[in-house]
Amino acid sequence: YTKELVKNLRVCPKCSYHFRVSAAERLDLLFDEARWVELDGELRSADPLKFKDTKSYVDRLKEVKSKTKLKDSIRNAHGKVNGEEMVVSCMDFAFIGGSMGAVVGEKIARGIDYSIKHKVPFVMISKSGGARMMEAAYSLMQLAKTSAKLAQLAEAKIPYISLCTDPTTGGTTASYAMLGD
Repeated sequence: YTKELVKNLRVCPKCSYHFRVSAAERLDLLFDEARWVELDGELRSADPLKFKDTKSYVDRLKEVKSKTKLKDSIRNAHGKVNGEEMVVSCMDFAFIGGSMGAVVGEKIARGIDYSIKHKVPFVMISKSGGARMMEAAYSLMQLAKTSAKLAQLAEAKIPYISLCTDPTTGGTTASYAMLGD
C-alpha cells in the first residue's frame, strides 16, 4: 500500500485523502528529476536557555533527530524547477511541529542570501505551528529576522513565492508566510 501511495504523490487512490509530505519528499517532487543540493545542512539547534519541561530540550532534540533522521525542522535546497534555477526552504512538521527556532531563522536567511547572490527566485514552503517555545525570545526574533531578509529580497527585485501547506499556523502566518509574491 505504501508503494502505491508514494506513486500517487501521497494521495490515497481510493478516497483521495492527501497525506502529509516530508520536506525531502516535497523537494523531490518539486525539483526536476528529484535532483537538488542541500544548502546549510550542517546547522543544528542549541539549547541557549537550558530549557526543561517534562524533559530537557537537549534530550528532546536527540530523540526527534533519532526518530526523524532530520537535523532541524527546515531544509534549504537549490536546483531547477522546470529548467529554472530556484532556492527552496522547506519545513518539516515531523521535527517538533515544524517549529521555528534560531536554526530555522538562520537557514531561511541564508537561503534568501543565496537567492540574492545568485539572482534566483526564493520559495518558502511553510509547515509549522510557529515559534519554538524551548527557545523563547530567540525563536520570536527569527520572525522579524526573516521578514527583514525578505525585504532585502524584494529590494533586489527577486521573486519570493510562499506556499502554505498543512498545517501552517501561528507566527509563520504573522510573518514570512504571508509576505510572498
